[in-house]
Amino acid sequence: MAAYTLFERPDGGVVEVDHRRPPDAEFGVLLFNGLGLPHEQWSWVRGFLPGNAACVGYNRPGHGLSSPLRGATLEDQFRIVDELRERYLDDLPLVLVGHSIGGYLAAAYAASRGSAASRESGALSHVVMVDPTIISDLQASLGLLPDWWTRQRLLMECLWAATGLNILRPMTPAGTLYSEEIKESLTAYHARPRVWATAYREYMTARTYPPVGRLGLPLHVVTALKGTRSAEKHRRSQETMLELSDSSWHHVLDDADHMGVVAEQTHAKTLAELVIPGRVA
Repeated sequence: MAAYTLFERPDGGVVEVDHRRPPDAEFGVLLFNGLGLPHEQWSWVRGFLPGNAACVGYNRPGHGLSSPLRGATLEDQFRIVDELRERYLDDLPLVLVGHSIGGYLAAAYAASRGSAASRESGALSHVVMVDPTIISDLQASLGLLPDWWTRQRLLMECLWAATGLNILRPMTPAGTLYSEEIKESLTAYHARPRVWATAYREYMTARTYPPVGRLGLPLHVVTALKGTRSAEKHRRSQETMLELSDSSWHHVLDDADHMGVVAEQTHAKTLAELVIPGRVA
């Protein structure tokens, strides 16, 4: 639906990128999407970022206009981020922000790359994990009802997309919170069966990911409690991420659900405040 940049990779594939870099950019922001979601999910957050922020959102392989990459490993995902940093954000201090499985990817990338002081790209500033997927919880759920439900839901979305039925209703009510242009783009995105097949493969691969290593930089963890099966259990699980960094803060949003924490403008503004380097809220 929208015209975004197609970044050409060395292997000949492309990555769909939505980027901006003002001439007076003082820091960069790289956004990691949730499972089965496009970079448009960050529309409100991007809108609340200050004018001196360079910003890159992208779709992982197989999503949107990005070329498929079957059997993509965690290191394959990290290599794409390396390429995007070099192309669009080069020497800027960089903030990594991720939602759901994207929260895990953002932190895991920081743990993998944060100590590489010799990189040509700018140093990492901090990480913002937005209601992140906890890999240990995901692995503990294997074979249980939550795991079964997630897999069935992704497969059903793929089937509905193949038949065209999901055009008639939004994938999630949170999608209705965006502008008309973004809503139309989300609908077109979720109408592609490949998106859901890729999301299913990503989910299955994520079950094998290692826990995030220690971070040598500040960390914000944003937890959404609304709609969870057990708010207290979810909160305790999210709190374990605070142990990743010696400088960490926990922001608990009782009135936000897993999707609305990014899609609702009030919460998006809160997230944008946490992205700005030097801010502690």
